[in-house]
Amino acid sequence: MMLKALLKYAPVQIFAAISVFALISIHTKLLTTTEYGMLSLMLLTVEIVRAVAAQWINSSMLRLLPSKSSDEHSHFAAIACSIILCCTLPAFALVVLGLYLTDLLSLNILIATFILFFTKALYLFYLELARVMERLNPYRLAVLLQSVLAIVLTGGGLLIRTDMLIALLSLSLSYFFAGLLVFTPLNLGFKKLRGVDAKAIYTYGLPLMVSGLVAAISSRLDRYFIADSLDLAQTGIYAAISNILLGIGALIFMVVALPGYPELTKKINDKAMLYKAHGDYLTLLMFIAVPSLVGFCVLAEPITQLLLSEEYLSQGLTIIYILCAGVFILNIKAHYIDHGLQFSLHTKYIPRISLASLVINLIALIILIPIYGLIGAAWAFVIANTVSCIASLYLSIKKGYKFNVPTQVYKILLASLCMALLLSQLRIHNYLSIDIPILYILLDIIFGVLIFLTVMGLLNYKKCKLWVTQYEK
Repeated sequence: MMLKALLKYAPVQIFAAISVFALISIHTKLLTTTEYGMLSLMLLTVEIVRAVAAQWINSSMLRLLPSKSSDEHSHFAAIACSIILCCTLPAFALVVLGLYLTDLLSLNILIATFILFFTKALYLFYLELARVMERLNPYRLAVLLQSVLAIVLTGGGLLIRTDMLIALLSLSLSYFFAGLLVFTPLNLGFKKLRGVDAKAIYTYGLPLMVSGLVAAISSRLDRYFIADSLDLAQTGIYAAISNILLGIGALIFMVVALPGYPELTKKINDKAMLYKAHGDYLTLLMFIAVPSLVGFCVLAEPITQLLLSEEYLSQGLTIIYILCAGVFILNIKAHYIDHGLQFSLHTKYIPRISLASLVINLIALIILIPIYGLIGAAWAFVIANTVSCIASLYLSIKKGYKFNVPTQVYKILLASLCMALLLSQLRIHNYLSIDIPILYILLDIIFGVLIFLTVMGLLNYKKCKLWVTQYEK
């Protein structure tokens, strides 16, 4: 069931992720490192404000709406949307504050940044509503349209005029037009914000809002410190590499989490079924995430050379390996470990963990950046995420949640290790001379996949040898 749901969303999610990487490539090649550093701080402001004013409402809707009867869906969605609209004024104030703290506050930038926040917040709300209501075709069309428009409008706009405002407004237009495809009229009303359903959203979601805000700041706090301790050019270099890795991490994990999480919530009232389904979810998550990230590390040099210009590669590959480890830990916590506290309704602990992570990250950044520069910022990211992941796991187990780690997970880890060792020694460029870099990457990826699947077959993953035997008969 979970695999079937995954296949519904995976194609458009993969396309959307590719468009994100293309967008990063467009930004970094048409803007200077300093301009990209400034743009990354504006986009960071949008994400932090969205964590406060919108994302926690979407998360609450995803968790609580499936348990409602079909007749209550529109009413519950209307309450959630009304809350987002109520948060608009505080969001505007936060945008002003964020831009002021980064020395980017001006009327034009303020208007463009707030428009981007507002269009993205509403787009993601209606997109998540379409997913939870299983409106599959509008969902897929909206994701595809937004991805295409973001590339076309940004690329075309920056070619005409190299301006960060063009980049911001191009993204806003892509969210606006794509949002029209999933828009659903709702009976909005502020009187509904005092009802039982609204209180349920507050009770479940406000701890997530605090943790989301703290996590958003913590995971990107390094950019503020780099901008302050080093310069905007170094901020642009770090942000470009970090954005690529965070984008890859989001793609890999969301391919499973996007369809998998709603399936898990349907089993929330049956602990035995939930624990089994969560184990299957982990297996599928690791099957996709581990070999993908390991393969990226092996092929990091040609991939980053394809996406970024030379000035972004001055730090070498070490920073990529460190950040890749941090991205894995960050996502395994968010998309698996934290479920223990969410499903047991102990979300009140998540903000505390996030706050502790923020403090640790802050201390690590203060100590490590002056000594190691961007490498120090990367290590601070890893340290903070590791501590928060361990804390979430400990509290989830303490509160009675049981994590089931199937044997298949260990086979995936071993097969990924074998793939890394073999692929690093048997790269295609050692045997063929081709002047098309992307072809090298594609051939290496295919070869890596074949190695991984071969080892998995030898390890009899999911009793695949029995499948082959039955097929031959």
